[in-house]
Amino acid sequence: MASVIEDVYEIEKLKARYSNAVDGGWTGFTPHDADAVLALFTEDGAWDGGAFGGGQGHAGIREYMATGEAIMPFAFHHISNPLIEVDGNRATARWHAVLAVTAENQAKLHVGIYDDQMVRTPDGWRFELLSFTLAATTDLPKDWTVF
Repeated sequence: MASVIEDVYEIEKLKARYSNAVDGGWTGFTPHDADAVLALFTEDGAWDGGAFGGGQGHAGIREYMATGEAIMPFAFHHISNPLIEVDGNRATARWHAVLAVTAENQAKLHVGIYDDQMVRTPDGWRFELLSFTLAATTDLPKDWTVF
């Protein structure tokens, strides 16, 4: 059985893999990898994007990702301040997030909170619920450039 410290580390890596899988839209980086995202969720997991929508189960999450990529072709997550609580084979985590995105031909900066629920599976920790609450948003200057 893993120690709580090992569990926390694995959950931090799960969230980092999430960011790497959903980010994209610039040269040299594979964008919006739905298969990689789905591998991070349980089969019946849910992605609740709050104001941005969401999906239930792998099919719903895949559909949500396709919509999200069309709406936000560029996405870059910075996630910090993890508060992770492990209770046996279940865990909760709260994270602060700063997201730079493009949407509707406008660069935007979003800040918010992720509240996640994870479960330990035979393949490691997986999201049962990934939930984002938008706290604030602003448009970035028109001369903002994506490389």
